[in-house]
Amino acid sequence: MLSLNSKKLSIVENVLFALTFGLVLYANYLVFLVVPNEKVMGPVQRIFYFHVGAAMATYFAIGVILLSSLAYLATRKKFMDQLLTSATEVAFAFCCIVMITGMIWGNAAWNTPFRWEPRLVSFLVLLLILLGMLLLRAFGDKEKVAIHSAVLGIISAINVPIVVFSIKLLPKATQIHPQVVQDRGLRDPSFVYTMLIGMIAMICFQFLLLWVRTKIETVKQQDR
Repeated sequence: MLSLNSKKLSIVENVLFALTFGLVLYANYLVFLVVPNEKVMGPVQRIFYFHVGAAMATYFAIGVILLSSLAYLATRKKFMDQLLTSATEVAFAFCCIVMITGMIWGNAAWNTPFRWEPRLVSFLVLLLILLGMLLLRAFGDKEKVAIHSAVLGIISAINVPIVVFSIKLLPKATQIHPQVVQDRGLRDPSFVYTMLIGMIAMICFQFLLLWVRTKIETVKQQDR
């Protein structure tokens, strides 16, 4: 029975890997060979597809953080803590990608990589919360780290709606972060299609990394 379950899990893993690999290749093909340069920002606009996709992957990973945090606090099951640990690392990685690509984009488009506006500050806070969770895992009290991490995981999830809606807090003139989709800035159909493919590819990549990292964390816990 165990080998049968392992075989099924291996099939799922292979399918997820193949799907992710195909989507990432297709997304890169669209970004670099199909989509035309944006009239205002030019070639630098192409980083937008990776930036938005990484942001969506971050939010999905934080969704896993929220569910595993609540499940651990309710059940104290070891696997939920392992899943929380893995999701935190994956979320932090994609969060860093969002910050880096956003700074590159902002510096090229608006001559500043960062400004103290609501969207950027709230996302920076999210990154720092995730960093705090990683540091807690490394240096916190081993007997309480799981509970403390779960609480911080819930706080990180609460911060996500603040990031999403923070762009509404100030007038457009006071912030550099664009409301591209809402303002219908992607007028060419290929822009929209490529953005959707990029988002799906990054989300699948996030789930693949989460799957692999959780397997590693499970093995590490068993060896202790």
